[in-house]
Amino acid sequence: MKVLVTAGDTYEPIDDVRKVTHMATGRLGSLIADEFARHGAEVTLVCGEGSLRPTLPMAKVVEIQGVISLQEALTGLLSETSFDCVVHSMAVSDYTVRGLATEEDLIDALCKIAPHLHTSENDRERASKIKQAINNALLQTAGKISSDYPAIAVFMDRAPKVISCVKQIQPKTILVGFKLLSNVEEEELLQAAREQMAACGSDLVLANDLARIKGDKHQGILIGPEGILARPATKPEIAQAIVAHVTNRIKGPN
Repeated sequence: MKVLVTAGDTYEPIDDVRKVTHMATGRLGSLIADEFARHGAEVTLVCGEGSLRPTLPMAKVVEIQGVISLQEALTGLLSETSFDCVVHSMAVSDYTVRGLATEEDLIDALCKIAPHLHTSENDRERASKIKQAINNALLQTAGKISSDYPAIAVFMDRAPKVISCVKQIQPKTILVGFKLLSNVEEEELLQAAREQMAACGSDLVLANDLARIKGDKHQGILIGPEGILARPATKPEIAQAIVAHVTNRIKGPN
């Protein structure tokens, strides 16, 4: 059995010394990778540079930085190797950094453009001018941005949904996705997981709520097309549940 596991976090650089990142440690992904390896699988791990690592030997470990780095790594691996299963547990940034602008420069740029916004223009034309003014106000981020500015705005653009490429490249692989929300009712969490399953073609989704995660105590709900499959309460139990249900799907009905 060949398995690809993503774990940990991605980061998006603001300048040479600052970055936007997640709080994910890679602990859960490392446990999942170990559990598959313990069952004899050949595991490829894609992880953030500072992520916790599995204790057992991996077939391959690929370090990534940002969303684009992750996308390139996944596309390459999926194109060259046929995987029985892909477990995408990595906390991926939803946005990439476009640039920074000081509050003063941003206000100045918008004030300059204001007289040129005409009521005869449609909303799209006015929005285009405003967006161009904002882009013109962005700082050059080579090196380290000075800490003397009293206020800075960070502009970020929506990042591609990397999980969407998995089934496009390998439609027959078993894809395990993760859906994390914070402090919501269970039905809302389950609905979000079902939507991810439909949008990305996930075969299984681990739905979890940040309010119910503390260390290795990690309440999750593993769902499939048939409904709720398991309610693990710790990270090791999540790893065991995922491996068990993936293995059953690969073996098929007796």
